[in-house]
Amino acid sequence: MSFVFFKSFQFLFSFSFVFFLLILFSSSLSSITINHANNLFKTINFIYSSPTYQAFAQYAVAPSSPTGPTVVDPTLKAQVVTPATNKGSTSMAFIGPNDILVLEKNSGKVKRIVNGSVLSKPVLDLPVANKIERGLLGIAVAPNVTQDGKKYVFLFFTQAGGITDGDEFSQKPPAKGNMIYRYEWVSGKLINPKPLLQLPANPGATGRPDHNGGKLAIGPDGNVYAVIGEVGGHQTQAANLENGSPPDGTGGVIRVTPDGLPVPNGPFGDKPPLNYYFGYGIRNSFGLGFDPVSGKLWDTENGPDYGDEINLVEPGFNSGWELIQGFAKNSQLNHTTSELVKLSKSAKYSDPKFEWVDPVGPTALVFLNSDKLGAQYKNDMFVGDVNNGNLYHFKLSADRTKLLAPDGTSIPKKPIISDQLSAYRFGSGFGGITDLKVGPDGFLYILANNGAIFRIVPSIFASSNPAFYASPYPPGYVLQQNSKQLSQLPSNTTANKVIIVGVKGLKSYDPNPIKIKMGDIITWVNADVISHTVTSGKDYDRNISGKLFNSGGMITNNVYQLKFAVPGTFDYFCLFHPDMKGQVIVSK
Repeated sequence: MSFVFFKSFQFLFSFSFVFFLLILFSSSLSSITINHANNLFKTINFIYSSPTYQAFAQYAVAPSSPTGPTVVDPTLKAQVVTPATNKGSTSMAFIGPNDILVLEKNSGKVKRIVNGSVLSKPVLDLPVANKIERGLLGIAVAPNVTQDGKKYVFLFFTQAGGITDGDEFSQKPPAKGNMIYRYEWVSGKLINPKPLLQLPANPGATGRPDHNGGKLAIGPDGNVYAVIGEVGGHQTQAANLENGSPPDGTGGVIRVTPDGLPVPNGPFGDKPPLNYYFGYGIRNSFGLGFDPVSGKLWDTENGPDYGDEINLVEPGFNSGWELIQGFAKNSQLNHTTSELVKLSKSAKYSDPKFEWVDPVGPTALVFLNSDKLGAQYKNDMFVGDVNNGNLYHFKLSADRTKLLAPDGTSIPKKPIISDQLSAYRFGSGFGGITDLKVGPDGFLYILANNGAIFRIVPSIFASSNPAFYASPYPPGYVLQQNSKQLSQLPSNTTANKVIIVGVKGLKSYDPNPIKIKMGDIITWVNADVISHTVTSGKDYDRNISGKLFNSGGMITNNVYQLKFAVPGTFDYFCLFHPDMKGQVIVSK
């Protein structure tokens, strides 16, 4: 059995802010009624994360639009393939036409969806550690069967230390590792598991089991590529720390053959674990994809409170973390490229091809190797985000090494501000996007964190092939309070309205402060092009932020309403953009 174990290291705690990913894979979105001891609010509906997973309520993602997603191109339409399951879905892969395997993060189940219907029995159920960003995270299906007729499916998951999902919460043995396994697809089942790699899962300096990455992709060379973050701050040379410990299988793109062997002639030599690395210097990532034209690998990467990126990942790629995030000249970490660690002569730092100023939580990345949406989109790149539920569209330069705007114009070599994102937005309202795939039918499929699957098709096709479901939510599902659209409010809702105008510090919420009487209701309206939150507290503190109230992610034109039943001064801010500050002053 080919099996490699990379030993993990534990370091002293230092806090690192994560902006968006705890509710991303929460097990449910629920509408509940709460009664605080001080009777501050009455019957508030809000998004929350189950305490079973020790997630913090202040982390949230964009909800799916109650009216369904929209696409900018009027000749195209978004259809619902299957409605939300609220099981925390992370990745999907086609096993055949209208036949999709979907991963549930916290349960470790691989579910099968055939013709839009979720089969009751999972095809596989794995014991996973699922605290924060651990869980069943990535899937890839080999495009061809082997010479002896075997169809391989590869999974990336955090294996529990025991036999029960989430048993790390019960003082059981720690997680065994972030595992890459190979399975065979036989008669609707995943059988004959073969472990290929065991990567670290226990956290480093921050003490938090986050930044596990987990996306998988099959390269043109037939090998398996996986992306893994720095797993709670592993302080290694792969994180560009000159005095750090040797690389340990975190913070990079890892490559392995379908049999679990290192790929010969790698960019970092032939000694383990470096012979498994394809690139390094990665903080965290949820998107990998190969360009079908050039065969080159691209990824998305998540910064702290800035510096979300799209990168071209050449062999030997160094993304710069923990010294550089975003464009080197604009990096807020006060380091230069000359300080980066070179793991070999082939190592080379590269600036991102696209950077967001404000965090959006970019996730899946895919190239549309199809003309079914129109020849103008063939082989273009599409990227999803989790904070806003947006789908972005990019063209590529003739040499396929640069990203272009959808109209073919060049993109400035500087971070793009939120006000400019509409030029790149292809669709919106999907909810937190966790995966993108091109189906066997050539259409673009979108997986949301709540389990809903959408596909984008020509409007003409949609008119003659209606979707099985009209809504992204199952029948009888009660929408969250903050999922209301502005158009759903009564026309006389004018008093005590706060407009969320954008990332503008103390001017982000207008008016600010807002003064009301005890018993009044405030209505917040997100008028910005990106998602925001209304979260109690002056600044982020995972122990108290959002304890009094928390809107969850509010997409464009979403509203959030609260009734204040006691006098006092109540501070709030945006989780995604903590510089956004607001205040409510309630008098008797």
